[in-house]
Amino acid sequence: MAERSLDGVRVVEFTGEAGAYCGRLLADLGAEVIKVEPPDGGLARHIPPYFHGQEGPDTSLAFWVHNTSKKSVVLDLDQSGDQRKARQLALGADIVLEDCPVGYLAERGLRYEELKGEKPALVYTSVTGFGQTGPHAGFSFSDIVGQAMGGIMTLAGEPEDPPNMIVGNQAYASASVHAAQGTLVALLHAEATGAGQHVDVSAQEALSMSQETAMQTWDLQKRNRVRTGERGMLPISLPAVGVYPTQDGHVSLFVLAPGGADFPAFVDWMRENGMAGDLDQEPYASLVPQLNMATITQYMMNPDSAQEVIPQLQHINELVRDFVASMSSVQMYEEGQGRNLLVGIVSTPENLAHNSQLRAREWYVGVGFDYLQATLEFPGPPYRLSETPAVITRPPRLGEHTDETLAALK
Repeated sequence: MAERSLDGVRVVEFTGEAGAYCGRLLADLGAEVIKVEPPDGGLARHIPPYFHGQEGPDTSLAFWVHNTSKKSVVLDLDQSGDQRKARQLALGADIVLEDCPVGYLAERGLRYEELKGEKPALVYTSVTGFGQTGPHAGFSFSDIVGQAMGGIMTLAGEPEDPPNMIVGNQAYASASVHAAQGTLVALLHAEATGAGQHVDVSAQEALSMSQETAMQTWDLQKRNRVRTGERGMLPISLPAVGVYPTQDGHVSLFVLAPGGADFPAFVDWMRENGMAGDLDQEPYASLVPQLNMATITQYMMNPDSAQEVIPQLQHINELVRDFVASMSSVQMYEEGQGRNLLVGIVSTPENLAHNSQLRAREWYVGVGFDYLQATLEFPGPPYRLSETPAVITRPPRLGEHTDETLAALK
């Protein structure tokens, strides 16, 4: 196996869902990540779906996706003997990673300040909903609470919708990604100076970047950004901008955006396929060349300027919709991109599984599960390192490494 970036780094992890992906990122890069779990394995091991419907702590896909390449040690942190073992493990690590309620580990002999006293270079990363300090530090937290409190739910969905929850545990994922960044920076500092530190990660704060300019809009204009749905920030619907149905799914078009060919090139394509309709006649013939980024900017700054052409825009958009519906998603995407038009497939999981780009880059990784006599495909790492590549191995079975790990304790 090739050398990996974090070979020789030991992490002891006390996480459920919020910080588990952070541990996976470190483990896939070569760190020895020892996941300390309660005797029942915790909630994450009991979330469906299960491999071929075989319910159990070692078959949960939800657990697998965030716990590759780790080891599993079972300890009951409510028992004094196991608390001592957990403390020994922590003091033998370079990094402690936890997502427990504030004060939980401290009450069980794993307070950062006390561990630091015995091991000054220790990096101790805490992932919580609201951080270690402040009036909300001890509040209950879950992913949906994080999405709500982080502000992204109010921006998700169509304007007529209630606030929407984004699919997946985005609060947990964002917190874990930022926790990995902070942890690696702290580790670099510790290796250079011998001084560890406490990395305090708030999921509410981690989600702030997902809002983009929403908070600045309030700060500068005292105006709340609101849900804009498929149309985005555009005040009116414009041709070849948005989501369109195809023969077998949907594609997303943003032909009028900078970075690709303008709308006349799209009409050329329609014309070649005999589907341009009456766009070569007035009033459309003179309007089509004007549909570009400058026009979008004008309409955004002054929506009233578009009122007289809205009926024509609607007619053009109907022709665009008919044209897109005549093709498959892949045909629309590949031919459109070949013409330098901004087209993307609204990918389903099946689309991603067969995506030619991902397959060509060998992004999917076959991971062997010896105890299931199966090899399963996992999404690859979110980065490519030319000299020290990440390597994904299967998630651990519950308690699989307990005996060998504890036997090594002094």
